[in-house]
Amino acid sequence: MSDPRSAEAEVEEHRRRLRRDVVWNLAPVVLLGVVGLGLNFLIGGWWGPSALGAFNLVTTGFMALAVLGAGGLQFAVLRAIAEEPEDRARVAAVVVGALIPNVVFAAIATAVFVAIRHPLGALLDSEPVAIGMLWAAPGLFCFAINKVLLGVVNGQRRMRAFAVYTCLRYTLIAVGLLVARAIAMPADQLPVIWTFAEGGLLLVLIGELLVTVKFGDSAGWRTWMKRHIDYGARSVLSTLAYEVNSKLDVWMLGVALPDAQVGVYSLASALFEGVMQLAIVVQNNLNPLLARNLAAHRPAEVVAIVRRARRWFVPLMVSCCALGAALYPVVIPWVIGNAAFAEGTIPFAIMMAGVALASPYLPFAQLLLMASRPGWHTVYVLLTVVVAFVVNLALIPTLGLAGAATATASGVIASAVLLRVMVRFRLEIRI
Repeated sequence: MSDPRSAEAEVEEHRRRLRRDVVWNLAPVVLLGVVGLGLNFLIGGWWGPSALGAFNLVTTGFMALAVLGAGGLQFAVLRAIAEEPEDRARVAAVVVGALIPNVVFAAIATAVFVAIRHPLGALLDSEPVAIGMLWAAPGLFCFAINKVLLGVVNGQRRMRAFAVYTCLRYTLIAVGLLVARAIAMPADQLPVIWTFAEGGLLLVLIGELLVTVKFGDSAGWRTWMKRHIDYGARSVLSTLAYEVNSKLDVWMLGVALPDAQVGVYSLASALFEGVMQLAIVVQNNLNPLLARNLAAHRPAEVVAIVRRARRWFVPLMVSCCALGAALYPVVIPWVIGNAAFAEGTIPFAIMMAGVALASPYLPFAQLLLMASRPGWHTVYVLLTVVVAFVVNLALIPTLGLAGAATATASGVIASAVLLRVMVRFRLEIRI
């Protein structure tokens, strides 16, 4: 019979570790806020709204193709490692089995990105987009591999290391931007910042991998490669849909409106994504715990984890949304020095309202993935995208920026409702 006091002590230790890991991973959120906003502010201020619009359109394609390059393997390794992180031989086989297809997928995605640059530039009526895609292409290859390598770190619950590497990514982005300014880089070449940042991070993560994974014990990697490819094939569409959904409003505005208005909106959208990073930080820290408890068939512990996290996360997120919406019209035009960016005030407030309403479910968006239900996770994300797409299509022609923001908020709220329903339906867990 187990000692209740020992069990309570173990739970308390898990809580302390989770709190510590979340605090560590709030540092990248702060840095993301500074660098992510600074990137948009400075590109908008130094190169103008049109340059910012083109840069964000390139970034949207960059993120989407990187998802295909990772092939969903980042979630496969995270889940597999989190189940038995102490088994070093198993971890080595899991990692090797993921990296071999990852390199192949990354190369294919990069080739596609380069091949479609001119048709995409023509569709968006923006030659700078076509040029920028070529400069970003090497970074796409690196980014696709970095996704999987960070999945390895996350699965091992090396969350302080995860925080450091994420901070390094944002630091390299900032350095790349400052170098671009110093050498008076043409606006259409600015996406090279992604190549600089992801290439530097890849070198560091290769060092991390060599230190933490014993590749000599990787027998059985072929079996894991087959499992990873199967898991990835069932989850990559959801990941791609998520990335597309995060920029769907920007893309649809890019087709309907000039680059300058897209630049104004893309700043508000970048701030929205910054706020959403709070949920992603909690999600990254909870995923290994959820995966382990789901694999061990402990639904009660899964519910307990969700409730504990929700008690403090929801008030934090709602407060951030309200404060951000109130400060936007005062701070943003002043910081950038361009009154045109005040036009993003109402769209940003609409997006913040959607985030606040959905906040009880945002950190648990990958629960189906952690439960090894990648196919159902794909259905969940695709339904969310359909909602956002339909609302974008209906409202952008009449409401413009506010219509796109309403679509984004609708998608976030729909994701919360769908998650609650599908987790109860497929996992028989009430969250």
